[in-house]
Amino acid sequence: MGGGVGCAIAYPVAKKLHALGCEVHSIVGFRNKDLVILEDEFNAVSDKLVMMTDDGSHGEKGLVTAALEKLINDGNEYDEVIAIGPLIMMKFVCATTKKYGVKTMVSMNPIMIDGTGMCGGCRLTVGGETKFACVDGPDFDGHLVDFDEAMHRGSMYKDFEAHARDNACNLLNK
Repeated sequence: MGGGVGCAIAYPVAKKLHALGCEVHSIVGFRNKDLVILEDEFNAVSDKLVMMTDDGSHGEKGLVTAALEKLINDGNEYDEVIAIGPLIMMKFVCATTKKYGVKTMVSMNPIMIDGTGMCGGCRLTVGGETKFACVDGPDFDGHLVDFDEAMHRGSMYKDFEAHARDNACNLLNK
């Protein structure tokens, strides 16, 4: 399962699993059709591909969790779900899979400054223990991740980042 740019990380995983002979079902979600990437690539390595957009402008309208629950309720059995994307999406994917007892791995990509775990910028709580995404991850058992804490930590610099973007970034200036 990939959401937005998480698809770029999920695609090589799906490709390798497909090459190994695994049955791969991919659910890929975007806000709208203008943001869709890698659809042909996912289609080539997926036994089943479900495209989702929040606004219904491409594929099915809705969230990836709705597609996942439908696939499970349709009788599909999964050994593992891999979720990569926004924290809120991964949180609710894990809530869905936990109901059905499906192992779920998530890719946690908070801000990583030094890559050694010394700065603590990528600190997470996983299974009640402190982990550092840069050295202990970035992949973790999603059912053990404290997503609320991770989302809170991820929003700590939101005002600073908005100010820096507005004052220093020239990408949107014409």
